[in-house]
Amino acid sequence: MKKILILLLISITVLQVFSDEEHNNKPDAESKNKYYKIARSLYQKPFGETLCIPFIWLGNLTDKEENKLDISNKQSKDSDQHRKFNLTNWSQLSLNYFTTNAKHDIDMVTGASQDVKKINTQGKFGIYYQHQVTGKISKKLSFDVKDDVFYSEKSHERRNSFLTNDLKLSLFYKQKTTYIRLQLNNRYFKPEETFFLNLPGVVYNTQQQMVYSAILHMKQDFGKLSLNVYANLRDLEYRYVVPLEEDDEYETHQASDFDSYTDAKLIFNIMDHLKLFGRVYYKDDLNELSLFDQMNLGCGFEYDNKIDLFSSIKAKVQYYNNISDNINNEQDHNLITQLRYSRRFRNGISGFVSYINRSCYDNETAQAYRVSNMLRIHAMYSYSIKNMNNSYLLAGIKYNPENEGTLGFIEQNQYLFKDIYSTANIKYSFDMFTSYSLKFEYFLNSLQSFWIKDEYTYFYNIHKQNLIFIGSTLIF
Repeated sequence: MKKILILLLISITVLQVFSDEEHNNKPDAESKNKYYKIARSLYQKPFGETLCIPFIWLGNLTDKEENKLDISNKQSKDSDQHRKFNLTNWSQLSLNYFTTNAKHDIDMVTGASQDVKKINTQGKFGIYYQHQVTGKISKKLSFDVKDDVFYSEKSHERRNSFLTNDLKLSLFYKQKTTYIRLQLNNRYFKPEETFFLNLPGVVYNTQQQMVYSAILHMKQDFGKLSLNVYANLRDLEYRYVVPLEEDDEYETHQASDFDSYTDAKLIFNIMDHLKLFGRVYYKDDLNELSLFDQMNLGCGFEYDNKIDLFSSIKAKVQYYNNISDNINNEQDHNLITQLRYSRRFRNGISGFVSYINRSCYDNETAQAYRVSNMLRIHAMYSYSIKNMNNSYLLAGIKYNPENEGTLGFIEQNQYLFKDIYSTANIKYSFDMFTSYSLKFEYFLNSLQSFWIKDEYTYFYNIHKQNLIFIGSTLIF
């Protein structure tokens, strides 16, 4: 029944595309292309690495539609409110089909399940819906509402929960020297669809049920001096299981875990491109025992220079001291060094090189330790730019041996014929997985497209899996 409903939803979506096309006949292309460019910036990562977005609706007012909303034209109150708040709607609905060769519960990356019988290797359907509404209350006040819903039939998919809802409400205040963001988050996990996991500080396995958080982010500019403050208050609602002396008997308990996080940074502009900063970070474990209280005190400098239209260089060096009973002595003193160089050439080639080193120092032994090194190199060649979308070849590598994060990838987006494009991608991780993906996309016009994608992944010594995506991209 669930599969029939999902397929029916796809059919309705496809019909809506053609219905809108017939209704609009000749859309205001110049105005709509403005919003199309915004949507494509969401649709592509930097340097062309595409996101998986099967269904997209991006709604905003064209210049022609704005004139129709004039009171003298007797339009509806809803349209007038849309104009008043300058609303933009962005929605994404993705349908996927998941298969795997995993045969036993022990193959599951997420850990043991309390409902093993419902987990099998048969093909499973999943659905992921995202919606975002942004608008302006005044010149300085704006708001943002995001809601993400994920559901999937239980499988060996690498997830801790198969039914979640993540809601975020944000209010922004912006002017020349002040930025303030207030945000409320609520993430819901359906208990029957969520695994029991290990939670730091809790002896028994726990099952997440709800996460609440309230965030305050403020930036204030005082000329050469600026202040950046971030505060987060979090409440995790969960239940845990306590085994009883009798075999196969247990009892469940409800509990809450409270934490607050504060990060303050004071920045001083020494000269063009060069800044000094001091930083204080504090985590307050608000639970009874306060086992995970932590404070960081640090300082450093930042260098950011756009040399010309084609190249830029960034550098950052930061020292901080960890103050916590739960951190080893060798991690008390830490040094982070970051360097990034970006370059764009006239022949369609662009790219960057970045390096991050993390080290620590132990006072007692007077020894310095390397925590991790990460080197990233990306290069992109764009060609055939006369078509609706660029054709490109993208390649990159990330070297991170300490965290088993070494990864290489190559991707090509190619115009085929009659507004049909193909995108092929290969990712190879030395320690974790290899994945292959292939996508074909047909553009009805610059605002509407249909596509299909297949993604195969082999997790070394664990299992193999395949995901098929079917989708449509709509911008109006």
